[in-house]
Amino acid sequence: MQYIRCNLCGSDDYTILFEPGVAQISQIVKCNCCNLIYANPRVTKADKIATEKCNLDWVISHLNQQKLEKESLQVKDHKLTQKFLDKYYPQKGKLLEIGSSFGYLLNFFKINGWDVIGIEPRLSGCKYAESHFGINVIPGILEKAEISNNSFDVALMMHVIEHVPDPYMTFKEVYRVLKPGGVFVVETPRYDTLMFKLLGKRERSLSCDGHIYFFTSSTLEKMATQAGFTMLKLDYVGRSLTLDRLFYNFGVMSKNKLISDKLNHFSNKFHLNQVSIYINARDMQRAYLMKPA
Repeated sequence: MQYIRCNLCGSDDYTILFEPGVAQISQIVKCNCCNLIYANPRVTKADKIATEKCNLDWVISHLNQQKLEKESLQVKDHKLTQKFLDKYYPQKGKLLEIGSSFGYLLNFFKINGWDVIGIEPRLSGCKYAESHFGINVIPGILEKAEISNNSFDVALMMHVIEHVPDPYMTFKEVYRVLKPGGVFVVETPRYDTLMFKLLGKRERSLSCDGHIYFFTSSTLEKMATQAGFTMLKLDYVGRSLTLDRLFYNFGVMSKNKLISDKLNHFSNKFHLNQVSIYINARDMQRAYLMKPA
């Protein structure tokens, strides 16, 4: 176990929200000084460590088709992001995605005319993006990528910041690699919602053991501005998903293996992976941040 101080204000004064094993494997606490919610102590190492050490050959031969389909489906959820960035950069420019996975979102912006590059700790994702989309992806994490100062016009980080061991340092590093006037788009689950109040320990994103930080709209903006960014816009967004993924989420929220197995059986029986919907419960936030010119 690893005890840590609050990543936003440095305090070690907190209130326990959920004991270990209640919401997820780690204990979840809330800072009494700035209200940041985080896993403390951490039972497992941050996701980046496990992904850096994964066996490439095994992963390539066992690519999760559901994961690929999910990423491909959710690209269209970023049309508004594309529209927003086109307003600031009508001539496009250099775009970096941190945690680019298999490259579907990068390819979406590449088709739109952006000069794109990714950073991804999983070598399988790097190789897939290169072979399927012709996109260069740096293997590893941002802090070790040795990117020069003021290199990019835009940086994207979609559902990654909640996994990193030091999100404030990540914000600072993104700030460093962006050009003055550059835009950083970061998306992460939100925990000042009616959904969180109603579901508590059963909230889907809270239940993910890989999530170690849990931002409200306020704490996300505080961390971003503390790192030097200016908030341009904050959207509460949804996502596209297949019905079998929705049923999977219901199973996770039930915290009951029998219910989860029955829902999975029902999904497979009726081929719910072939039906997609869009849901916006306003439980995810997409922040558009700017590095001052």
